Amino acid sequence: MAVVSALLPLSGAQANAPGPDSRLPIPRFVSLAVDEAYGRHGPSTEHRVDWIYQRVGLPLQVVGESGPWRRVRDPDGAEVWMHQQNLAPRQTVYVTAPTALRRAPHEGSAPLAYLAAGVVGGFTGCDGAWRRMTIAGRVGWVRADAVWGGECAAFH
Repeated sequence: MAVVSALLPLSGAQANAPGPDSRLPIPRFVSLAVDEAYGRHGPSTEHRVDWIYQRVGLPLQVVGESGPWRRVRDPDGAEVWMHQQNLAPRQTVYVTAPTALRRAPHEGSAPLAYLAAGVVGGFTGCDGAWRRMTIAGRVGWVRADAVWGGECAAFH
């Protein structure tokens, strides 16, 4: 029982509670800062590597902390431990379903581009059920249900 209770603060079970090490809200969104980062089974280099992440800007959700290690969830739902030096505070979004990048935050707005699932772009704002993103020099709006990542609370 002692081991289980010791791990509970790392789980991020309380919405937006400050992390025990960073004092930043948990959960929160960040992005991958490097070309290659190891996602480990536990919070140290002694733990096995479960995933190798190779996509700068990939949004990740911090769901726990242990010293300089962050437990992160990726867009596919996998959870691993990653050293904080591999993470950037910049928020990004991951397109989960094909969608239009629109000029304004409503369905009738002209499309600027069509985005395939898997596209990653910068996250710059919210308007109800819409998320503002930047991709390949274009700035526009996508429906929130077509992307993963980004936290509107950061823009209020």
